[in-house]
Amino acid sequence: MKKLFIFLVSVPLLLVSCKKDPEPEPDEIRAYVSIVSLIRETFTLTWVVDDVEVQNEQDYGSRILGAVLLESVSEEISFTAKNSDTGAQIESLLLTMEEDKQYLIVLYGSADEPVLAFQEVESTRPQDGSVKFRFLHAATSLDSIDVYMGGTDVEDKVVEDLSFSEFSGYFEVPDYEARNSVVVSVHGDVYDPEKEILSYEYNDLIASNVSYFSVFAYTIGDPLDSEPKLWLYDLISQ
Repeated sequence: MKKLFIFLVSVPLLLVSCKKDPEPEPDEIRAYVSIVSLIRETFTLTWVVDDVEVQNEQDYGSRILGAVLLESVSEEISFTAKNSDTGAQIESLLLTMEEDKQYLIVLYGSADEPVLAFQEVESTRPQDGSVKFRFLHAATSLDSIDVYMGGTDVEDKVVEDLSFSEFSGYFEVPDYEARNSVVVSVHGDVYDPEKEILSYEYNDLIASNVSYFSVFAYTIGDPLDSEPKLWLYDLISQ
């Protein structure tokens, strides 16, 4: 049976806080995971990692950080999301985890059509004075999007034609551009103010030399009463 060190972190837009994972004991083999829930339902989630049930229930938009003790330098580990109220399984994923590597798991969509995505986190840090981003489009039924940082000219476009369920590549921008403005619009060759979906200015809480994972998703889990927004999470580090 695997032992999972785990704790819950709630992350509002452009405000990130986290508790540090305890230092590993000598000879422990660990892999690190960040689990984000943006599934469009009103119930909370319970996660089972192999045969171990995580004690923290997960709300919409929140993140769980943890470390899994492995029995070897590479091992298959199962992650299963369940409805905390009924115990019904929502989705399950079997992934190969390796020692000291960092992984991102994102659950989104709906209970009827869930998407459970898995990515290994790129651990290299951005250059001094820059910020690194990676985006995911997780807003069901919305068109593909473009993202601009620092302005809305063609050269300010950092993400282009990102469709539902797609991840962007990693990219870096000067920190002052990300702090100045972040604009999301319906995809087009050039910026059209009539197609603008979201606009954020004076993003002072974005920190220099940090890597962020940003999700274009809904504000709340209730599909009947929600608008899209950007959720921002710092990528985990040991």
